[in-house]
Amino acid sequence: MKKKTLIIMALILTFVLTACGGGASGSEDTLTVAMPSDAVSLDPTQTNDTYSSNVSFQIFEGLVTHDKDNNIVPVLAESYEQVDDVTYRFKIREGVKFHNGEELTPADVVFSIKRCIDAPNIKHLFNVIDPESVKDIGDNTVEFKLVAPYTPILHNLCHPGAFIQNEKAVKDGGDSYQMNPVGTGPYKFVSWAKADNIQLERNEEYWGDAAKTAKVTFRIIPEGTNRTIELESGGVDLAYDIIPNDIKKISENDELQLFDDFSLGTQYIGINISHAPLDDLRVRQAIRCGIDLDQIIQAVWMGVSETATGPMPDAINYGIPDQFPLEKRDVEKAKALLAEAGYPDGIDISMATSDKKERIDIATAMKEQLAECNIRMNIEVLEWSAYLKKLESGNSDLFQLGWTADAPDADGMLYPNFHSSQVGPGGNYTFVKDKELDALLDKARLLPEGEERAKAYADIQRIIMDKCYWIPSYFEEKYVGARANVQNFPMNVMGWYPLKDVSKGEAK
Repeated sequence: MKKKTLIIMALILTFVLTACGGGASGSEDTLTVAMPSDAVSLDPTQTNDTYSSNVSFQIFEGLVTHDKDNNIVPVLAESYEQVDDVTYRFKIREGVKFHNGEELTPADVVFSIKRCIDAPNIKHLFNVIDPESVKDIGDNTVEFKLVAPYTPILHNLCHPGAFIQNEKAVKDGGDSYQMNPVGTGPYKFVSWAKADNIQLERNEEYWGDAAKTAKVTFRIIPEGTNRTIELESGGVDLAYDIIPNDIKKISENDELQLFDDFSLGTQYIGINISHAPLDDLRVRQAIRCGIDLDQIIQAVWMGVSETATGPMPDAINYGIPDQFPLEKRDVEKAKALLAEAGYPDGIDISMATSDKKERIDIATAMKEQLAECNIRMNIEVLEWSAYLKKLESGNSDLFQLGWTADAPDADGMLYPNFHSSQVGPGGNYTFVKDKELDALLDKARLLPEGEERAKAYADIQRIIMDKCYWIPSYFEEKYVGARANVQNFPMNVMGWYPLKDVSKGEAK
């Protein structure tokens, strides 16, 4: 009897340990994904970060989206048309249900578009839409007008901020809606254990082709090495943001596969110019010439990332990184600039960073190099959501962040980061308020494609570099690891991965 009891207890213990994480990622019906950071919110209108978007992309859908070649294709819009320079119409797909059973209506579309126009994190994408013009014009059709012609608007509507939401669910949910999202997508929200995991399940009433796996689990694993270990052991099927040390290891493992692609983004060192002494250009220049940026990036990324030479890569329209050569490190020049600014004994500053290993390594290398220039830098490492709150509030001197354009257009890269109206939650974490820059950004975004628009964006980039509002660090390349049996993973330049068509075949 005692032996039988021990066997039963052992079986129970085995079940509990398996259920609590680690080990196998589950059956073919569950896709387990490792992310380095938790979502901030699952209300896509209220956030604009990669990790929140990667979850929201499974739950929600927009009127349109990008296909694998970045062409715009209809989703919840059965069709759409541009009536004139400023007028757009969308025929709403019929027979679509939200996860709460409510049917998609033009009223939900009008509600969602109006909601995103003034949302602090994303208003730069949609505030060219006249809110009074957003209307149900009958025949299941929604129309809106722009305040002026604006080339990227359809691309912007592919952004998660424009995902269509159920008006009733949003209003009934109140403040708790961000923890209980309701969309039309191929997966439904199940649960969210903060800083641990997010659980989704297949939407059995989905209007399109059903999701390939019954469940998706996002596991939050901040340490890059641990994400790779879980991938190797089969604890996860996919691991996002593979760190440099593990790229070769994964690519040479027959049980794994590695996906990579350049993104439409730039990683940068931000300088909060609202803080003294960083409001002095000479101090900002001292910081820039006090570091050997190329040496740092090549060492941290082990030669697999390209050191940035401008605010945006040339994969984005009007990007001109080749016109901004890297500045050579000059310790004596840095000291002289500080002395000229009135700081002969140097300065004390701080750098905030998220807990991403590469950022910590870059900050550590910068600290060592800047110390030789009498720039004493303290490093503060924060969890992702706390980090974003700190940047939005302006409580940082230096910081590290990346920004990915929402389409291959300069407006989505430069307007949110440098226009004074976007200070704080909008993306302008350097708190730049430059009237010349504002005027150029306002002008450029509404110009038609051509030489005049190209010149405006060239002037904008030169101002950013000349005034040292950013120190661009590297043009980001995304790496995702997967088990060998994972099929149809949609690697793309946006960094948001819809998982509906991803499946798990037999292990190889």
